[in-house]
Amino acid sequence: MSRTTLTVGDLILPGEPLDPAEVLAGESRLSNAVSWVVSLRPYPPAFPRLRGGELALVAAEHIARLDPPTTLANVVAHLASRDAAGVAVRGEVDQQARGAASAAGLPLLRLADDAQLPDIEQAIMRECALYQARREITTTGDPLAWIDAALEGKLGEDRDALEEARRSGYEPSSPISIGLVTHTHNIKSNLAKQFDKAINTQGTGRVGLPLVRVFGPNLVVLLSTGYEETLKRAVRVYGVACGISSSMPLQQADDSLAEAEMSLLASERLYDSRPVQFTEMGADRLLLVLLRDRPAEMHAFVEHTLGPLLRHDARSANPLLPTVRSFVEHGGRLRETAAEIYVHRNTLAYRLDRAAKILGADLKEPRARLAIELALRALPLIT
Repeated sequence: MSRTTLTVGDLILPGEPLDPAEVLAGESRLSNAVSWVVSLRPYPPAFPRLRGGELALVAAEHIARLDPPTTLANVVAHLASRDAAGVAVRGEVDQQARGAASAAGLPLLRLADDAQLPDIEQAIMRECALYQARREITTTGDPLAWIDAALEGKLGEDRDALEEARRSGYEPSSPISIGLVTHTHNIKSNLAKQFDKAINTQGTGRVGLPLVRVFGPNLVVLLSTGYEETLKRAVRVYGVACGISSSMPLQQADDSLAEAEMSLLASERLYDSRPVQFTEMGADRLLLVLLRDRPAEMHAFVEHTLGPLLRHDARSANPLLPTVRSFVEHGGRLRETAAEIYVHRNTLAYRLDRAAKILGADLKEPRARLAIELALRALPLIT
């Protein structure tokens, strides 16, 4: 199948519009997708509105005629800030411009001194139109398949996926959060309705609208900044577990997914299926990282700390674990604990004494209570 994405590297191949061109900076980004071509004008505005992915053609002599005065380095920085694909210059390219391009990771090309920029512009326009036609006649079957590449951390390696992401309103640098939602009957269509309502209320000016996609046994929700609360409200209505990552650039979506997976597990096991955002989990994050990276160590810690009491309660008609849990949750304060479990303080002291002997721990000692509290918090994660 013919490729459907035109890149800067394609345009400098022998016989292509930019041949011969010397690559002065940004060689590692020659795979940048080219959506269109623009030329610097010797009058303001120097460029038409840039939407991202444009290749800019610059005649160095035109820069001196701009008002207010500027430099090639400033032009390069401006193009980089607008997510241009690259810049090709006819004329002198100073060290400052090279440095600006290198710092921004923007391909900077020097054209031949006799390069005819209008002819080059027309040739690249034809190339862009050809690739656009290929995209339109190519049946992708799944316009959101690019999300899979992003979640695998491969968006930058897949030109077609990157182009699809841009058509969906997302750039590699776009700040996003990943939501993971337990997939139940009709939840996908219901979430879509909730996001439609939010969009109608807030307007469509935001770049990158929420996208919902089946992801194994769950739904993955790609959220641009500001839609996290909409997702939380929606899942509360339907009573399904949900984990939401912190905000990161789209190019780090694989890291966002790892956070969302931990947050979903916390929602399911620790928060009674309430929506959980990674940044709100506090010390639970440490337990989840331990479970992910050292599960055997977590099991051993819980067994060492609570194992004898768990086995006692399994064969006893009078379990002691609820009493111990209440005691550590109240910071070792007898009065508050007794009031919560509706027993006399003497009865509470007797139960705690029995539990301490079974555990081989001094429940009056803060470090012992902290270990027990952590083991109690970890218990739902391993059972």
